[in-house]
Amino acid sequence: MATDLRESQESVPPSAPPMQWRGRPASYNEEPPRYQSLSVDDSDHHRGPEAPTPRDRRNTLNRSLAFAGASIGHFFGVHDDPTTRGHRRTGTFRQVNYSPVPYVEGGTQDPPPPPPPQRQQSLITSTLNRMRRIREPTRDEVMGSLPKFWPVTTILIALLEIGLLIAVIVLFGLAPIAFVPTTVSDTIVGFNNLSEYQTREIVPNFFIGPSSSSLVHSGAMYTPCIRDNRDFQLLVARTSYEESKLRCCKSGSLEQCGMLPQDICIGKYSGSVLGGASRCRAELNSTSDCNGGVVLHPCCVGILGECSITTEANCTFQEGYWHKDKLLCSEVDCFADTCRFDWINRTINEIPDQGLRFVSAIFLNHGVVTLVIVGFIKLYNSWMIERRIGFLRFICIYFTSGVGGFLLSGIFDPTSVSVGGSGPLFGLIGVLLVELLQSWKWVKKPCVELIKMLVLIVLLLAIGTLPYVDNFSQIGGFIFGVLASFIFVPYITLGKWDRAIKLCLILTSLPIVITLFLFGFVIFYFNTELNFCPACSYINCIPYTPTFCSEFISNILSFIPIQ
Repeated sequence: MATDLRESQESVPPSAPPMQWRGRPASYNEEPPRYQSLSVDDSDHHRGPEAPTPRDRRNTLNRSLAFAGASIGHFFGVHDDPTTRGHRRTGTFRQVNYSPVPYVEGGTQDPPPPPPPQRQQSLITSTLNRMRRIREPTRDEVMGSLPKFWPVTTILIALLEIGLLIAVIVLFGLAPIAFVPTTVSDTIVGFNNLSEYQTREIVPNFFIGPSSSSLVHSGAMYTPCIRDNRDFQLLVARTSYEESKLRCCKSGSLEQCGMLPQDICIGKYSGSVLGGASRCRAELNSTSDCNGGVVLHPCCVGILGECSITTEANCTFQEGYWHKDKLLCSEVDCFADTCRFDWINRTINEIPDQGLRFVSAIFLNHGVVTLVIVGFIKLYNSWMIERRIGFLRFICIYFTSGVGGFLLSGIFDPTSVSVGGSGPLFGLIGVLLVELLQSWKWVKKPCVELIKMLVLIVLLLAIGTLPYVDNFSQIGGFIFGVLASFIFVPYITLGKWDRAIKLCLILTSLPIVITLFLFGFVIFYFNTELNFCPACSYINCIPYTPTFCSEFISNILSFIPIQ
């Protein structure tokens, strides 16, 4: 066997050119090593003098492991050569051919070539160099990499708002279109068939929509329907005290009965006093003394819990709720009539608990004008944002901004009737502002976009100084929208540091939003004073004329008769 191997080796023609090894010095451009086979005559099977030693094999293994480590490090962007760091995808490998060290006849070998000189760099310097060599994507590449969604939620919300406005107008009618309240007067047949001259004030709506009371019946944000109010409780207590002075009066000619002050009963109606409230209550079921019946009953008028004891004709003229089975205002809860949900036929009991108004008010509108202006701006922004972030993230931002805005409005202006999607609109504007600041270098003319956004915010806040438009809900919606954008809007990150910074924003904004909601609801439900901030009413409505905001000033104490 050994003889055949030697013969095959000697059969190589001597004139053949030597094999060229790529990547080796010129001294190695010679014939490849030929290993001597073991002699079959050696009984102890010792290696011949030309066979590789264990040290040579260890050197070969070390070089193979070094080549594998360099290849893996090159793939992950970690290189020993400073000229090729950071080029994992765009750069190319520096070709290194590691081959076994040839053995020359006689058992001698040449030393390996010396390694190239390397410059030592610190960790910070190597990291900065790697970050500089990373090519930042262009705006088209960034926008093209984002997924696109169908704005289904935006379309459904727009259709729902249009349908609700049409339904409210059909059910309750339009309020007068004017900028100042109008006064209506008429002659009403009162107690004992005496004609009385009565007047009432009609609150206009220059946005071409329903009245404020109609909006409350439809689900508008109105604080007295959600929580107890200390000032209204004082009003009920004063009313009970005043009604303790009333007596059951019987008119002189028609024998009609009702609860009236004693001097008015005798002087104005020429009647007689039958007794206290129990006497008139007994006449509700029998007509032993009052042949004309009991004609004076409580009438709840307006949305401020005002009550008066009057006839059915006068209560109808005042557009109030006449309780024919009650005698005194202290026996009725006017807010049960004011806060009645006509959609679901639901009223409040002894404790106001209509927290659903935080959500239902988002889909209502003041009128056709606000639906067109605010709805168009909101539709444009919603369409653009939902296509980028998807319906689930969009819903979270939309309702977070809407509920947060109405929560701030209920704290600072608890007697205003607030509806509309202005809070969610400002939340979406906050999302666009955050996205603009984070994508500043990818946006064409970012300063122009920022100026246009600020002009839109100032214009909408100026509209918010008019009645029916709630500036507090807009301000609250903007605050909660900005915070919600850090949580729900997906980010475009460039590297580990950018990802770490934006992850910190998420972890910071989430507890802030939760804390603001908890703190806000605690203030809302435990601070039941309606006159919480008297000057804050001018943020919602500026009195451009003396009577411009007469129906919208939040100082409810002006409606309470203080002795």
